[in-house]
Amino acid sequence: MKEQIENAITWIKMQPINGCITGSCLLEYFEGQDIDVFVYDEKSFNKILFAMHHNPMFNILDPLELWKFNEYINKDDKSFNKFGLITIKFTWNTCVNVNVVYKRKSNNIFSVLSTFDIDIITKAFDIGTQQTLDLTNGSQLTKKASWNKWNPGFYSNEIWQISRILRQLERCFKYHKRGYDTDEVVYKYLELIGNVEKFESIFNSLAFNEKLESTKHNINIMKQICNVWLQTHSISDEEMILLKETIKKL
Repeated sequence: MKEQIENAITWIKMQPINGCITGSCLLEYFEGQDIDVFVYDEKSFNKILFAMHHNPMFNILDPLELWKFNEYINKDDKSFNKFGLITIKFTWNTCVNVNVVYKRKSNNIFSVLSTFDIDIITKAFDIGTQQTLDLTNGSQLTKKASWNKWNPGFYSNEIWQISRILRQLERCFKYHKRGYDTDEVVYKYLELIGNVEKFESIFNSLAFNEKLESTKHNINIMKQICNVWLQTHSISDEEMILLKETIKKL
């Protein structure tokens, strides 16, 4: 499988696009690694989509991903226009997942890496320049993860910005299972949760206040999961399902 990942990366590096390769594929090998390709503009997104679509080594095996692909190429993609983000997952040689991501505000390698929550994955290979940017501060070698100091979301007092960070919590538990110490990141998440809990609405808006109360309820569930995990360093399948469902509601 490692050879398949390397072959897919080699092909992607040769594409004439503005973008970067990042994610778990740049860590030491483990079973189930995938490849994340972030493109910096819509032209590059279209180029790599069609290059993969016409390459027999790539397939879209997930029906949802195929639907997203067809929606994007055949229609005006309203979800992208609304959220400024679209991801389509291909599979290389039926065994390696390759996620192609276009995020409107991430138009260079630093703007991609500065949105991640955990520093062990803040490393990327820029396809246009053929250069690597590494913001991991040695955490990949020590296997002791920290929160990404380059991510402005961690310094924000804006509740919805904090919520966007909290949606990435699941990654802490995944990378712990892969041999990384992620305690420091989880403690940082608890700090952010505490900031949201202390937030008091000053708006006379029923919709805003209802959303705030819903957010506080959901982060309380996340808080409980974090506290139990810090004691046991394990998370059950049921707890993981609960976490994923809770994150969707933020």
